[in-house]
Amino acid sequence: MTSSADVATRAGVSRSTVSQILNGRGHLFTEETVALVRHTAEAMGYRPSLAGRTLARGKSDIVITLIPDVTFGPPLREFVDLLTDGLAKAGLTNLLRLASSGNTLQDAIVGLRPHAVVAMAQLSDEETSRLKRQGVHVMGFFPTAQAAVDREIGHLQAAHLMEQGYDQIIAVRPVDKREKYSAPHRVNGVTEFGGRNDMIVLPTLEIGLTSHEALAALHSLPAGRVGMACYNDDVALAMVGAAQRRGFGVPDDVGVIGVDNSAVALASTPTISTIDINNEVNVRELIGYILSGEQLEVEAESISQHISGLKVIARETTGA
Repeated sequence: MTSSADVATRAGVSRSTVSQILNGRGHLFTEETVALVRHTAEAMGYRPSLAGRTLARGKSDIVITLIPDVTFGPPLREFVDLLTDGLAKAGLTNLLRLASSGNTLQDAIVGLRPHAVVAMAQLSDEETSRLKRQGVHVMGFFPTAQAAVDREIGHLQAAHLMEQGYDQIIAVRPVDKREKYSAPHRVNGVTEFGGRNDMIVLPTLEIGLTSHEALAALHSLPAGRVGMACYNDDVALAMVGAAQRRGFGVPDDVGVIGVDNSAVALASTPTISTIDINNEVNVRELIGYILSGEQLEVEAESISQHISGLKVIARETTGA
């Protein structure tokens, strides 16, 4: 196995020089020396150890992403994939951890000396303060911004259904408690838009993802064309199947739109209209803050940037 001493010997520099350049202190040396050491290390297949880098820098190459207890659907998977790939290009490793309260999680984070923590779940002020006191760079979760995005999703669903000629609208959300973060705000977006635009807003349906519950929910539908704004594509698929079994025409009697633009929506018969969520802009911004060490702040006037990544994908379930 190649050692730093081997690299130093071939490059004609000291072992200390190799260690410092490969552990982030290249600014102390000339560009020629830095290029020589890095080229030699790459040619010899040498990589500094994680323990050595952590000791030298005071922090590791690990970024811990705290995942909330929600369904790991397509948008979240895409977000994590983009974040992991982007961090890898910067020489950092993304470690996923299910968020939970208590000292056990805090101690585990501090023990790893992470480069940063991305809190996709909301930490308490006490938890955040403790981590920061230990020198951990915490990129926080912003409930206000997330709520605004979820309300806009509901607005877009309702607007599309209205454009397609549905004057009655109903929001459909799952009963799963893991969806408590986003579901209420998406429902609010649907009902707000419907109320402002003189649509008949029907009472929200809450269903489990079973054919029995989806079928039962349809008993409450009134006569006339009804547009269903579903929490995600899985809920939309359940409602499309139930509507077809009840003899409703989709989209003639019932229009359905989901969220996520998942493979399920495209593979379904009929294909399901949906809201696409583009994570690329947000992830690029997040990685920039992680690398710079600056604190990410989401101001009210910048929330529109997060909303701009939403797009209606019109398909057969709404007559497109």
